[in-house]
Amino acid sequence: MADEKTVLTAEQEAVQKQREHQNKNYLSPRDYIAYNLSGFGDKNWDTFNSRNASFFNRNILGVSAWTLSKASVVSSIADTIDNAVSGAIIDRTRTRWGRVRPFLVLTLPLWCIAQGVNWSLPVNLSQGVYMGIFSVLYYLGSIANSFYAPAYGALLYNLTPNVDERNRLIATDTYADLIGGGILPEIFKLLVDILPKTLARRTIYMGGAYAGVIMVIIFRIYGFFALRERVPLASREQMNQVSVWKSFKSVIGCRPMWVVLIKSFFGVGKGMSSQIESDFWINCYGKLSYSTVAGIFTGLPSYFVLPFAPKLSRKFGVRNLCCGSYAFCGLCYFIMYLIGYEPFGRARKVLNIIWITIALTLCGSLNSIQRYSSTAMTGDLYDYVEWKTGIRNEGMINAAMGYVSLLTNQASNLISGALITKLGIKTTYINGNFVPSDDPVLLRNIWIVLALCPAIGRFMKGVTLMFFNVNGKTKEKMMEDLAVARAAKVMDTGTVEE
Repeated sequence: MADEKTVLTAEQEAVQKQREHQNKNYLSPRDYIAYNLSGFGDKNWDTFNSRNASFFNRNILGVSAWTLSKASVVSSIADTIDNAVSGAIIDRTRTRWGRVRPFLVLTLPLWCIAQGVNWSLPVNLSQGVYMGIFSVLYYLGSIANSFYAPAYGALLYNLTPNVDERNRLIATDTYADLIGGGILPEIFKLLVDILPKTLARRTIYMGGAYAGVIMVIIFRIYGFFALRERVPLASREQMNQVSVWKSFKSVIGCRPMWVVLIKSFFGVGKGMSSQIESDFWINCYGKLSYSTVAGIFTGLPSYFVLPFAPKLSRKFGVRNLCCGSYAFCGLCYFIMYLIGYEPFGRARKVLNIIWITIALTLCGSLNSIQRYSSTAMTGDLYDYVEWKTGIRNEGMINAAMGYVSLLTNQASNLISGALITKLGIKTTYINGNFVPSDDPVLLRNIWIVLALCPAIGRFMKGVTLMFFNVNGKTKEKMMEDLAVARAAKVMDTGTVEE
């Protein structure tokens, strides 16, 4: 009896210790800075690539949007194999550098080839040749991303077991993204208009792309050495007791994951808008640099609303906060679409630019809230699967999500490629420079994609997230049960937690 009482007391002490562990602050200012910098290169690259790759490929290389969409589909079909195994490999990785950090640098060689080659391709090849080249490049990038994306995504949720501290880290990371995540893209847009016309615009695009690739390399390597994982993990023996198939089935049956996947699909609206953003500024207003001027103001609201995100999420819940922000922004986009981009007439360009700047500012006023709450909900999703299965399966979750996302993403790519091709959205490129169009049909079609498509996508994201069930009392019970389960892991493995 005495032994049983002693064991019971030890278990209770372990549980209490784990509760304290989940409430203790672990991150120093240096940790916050290190995490923010680790993704600095990728954030700049993602923004640069999403705004310029499609534009460059369509208007400078001469690749049709439909060809790019088909190449993406082909690469995704081939990518199913590595997506199926990447999650299991990441979850079962144990090294002296941690479980996920090694993948920040191991994936760099393939990523550099995939992202850097297309900017140097010759122009005016046949569409068949382009399809073959881009299929290979997209596939190499997909292999790299199959390991990097789950690893980097999981890294945030392994730096600290304290949910409140994790949310503060998400908020500071979002803030850092607002301040520095668009440095390269914004400087680049100015250079396109400022540099002499004798310098081919293609050369400027190539320079911007290579600068972005170098940034990614530098900051990923820095993150590998500067960061550290702290969340207790299952031992190799415990992992071996749970088969890959069982983990996969538990993840596939996860309701919150499917909600997040469907929500991601509706990102096709904003994705199409981003693809033709350069077409909009050049054709509708005459200069790409006007978007930089507008961007100075459109990002301002995010700086003011983001500090309230952690407090608002505690008051209303992360899910409800996210739903409300998407609904508000969807309404703003729809009103902007109805008013149009030239409410003062084509001759009054200054007033029109002021109007579109104000409109886009309102449309993006809660972007930082959306990013913060979406990232926090991903952490809730990881905790939910650990709660249901007993194993921390971020790699498997991301692999399963990536596998299903292949279908949804390619469906959205086909939709966007077909729509952009059908609407004939293209910017004239002559003698190394862009020539704005006066075709009213082209300008109307550009406006539809820029304003109406994200309005629909934002509304549907908000509706979808209403079905995310890790909220309120369910979340409270989950965190209490996880404290008990993590305490048991510490006792079984003899892990000493700092």
